[in-house]
Amino acid sequence: MRRIRLAERMAIALLIACAGCDSFGVPPVSSSHEETVVRGTVRVRGKPVNNGSVVFNAANVRRTDVPLRSASINQDGTYTVTTLVGENTIQVSCKELLTAKNHMFAENEFFLMAKSGENQFDIDIPPGPERQPVARPQRAKRSLR
Repeated sequence: MRRIRLAERMAIALLIACAGCDSFGVPPVSSSHEETVVRGTVRVRGKPVNNGSVVFNAANVRRTDVPLRSASINQDGTYTVTTLVGENTIQVSCKELLTAKNHMFAENEFFLMAKSGENQFDIDIPPGPERQPVARPQRAKRSLR
């Protein structure tokens, strides 16, 4: 009885572990070689940077032969790069990240799921919290009687 329960638990654990994989044990990732354009602005501590580069890596287990794509950061902090549709990891290098105040952000990595067509991807270092409007509760109106 105990052996059966142990076997059942092991089988369930194996099914859960493989749930995100295809029949070859590979996680679902893009194999597309379709190109797309990504534009954005790079900011360090809220200020646009005026130097450096962004590097996009679209390689994964289904497209291992993909070269890195890079773009220079313009004077106004903007960049434009052509990369592949699907998963991309992004790294930024600029002078601002070499200062004593920002050196802890020098090794940075961002993730983008690039779609067909044009993409907008602004990069903030350090990444800020998601800013969502806070709904304020409305006060009940008092009637004067």
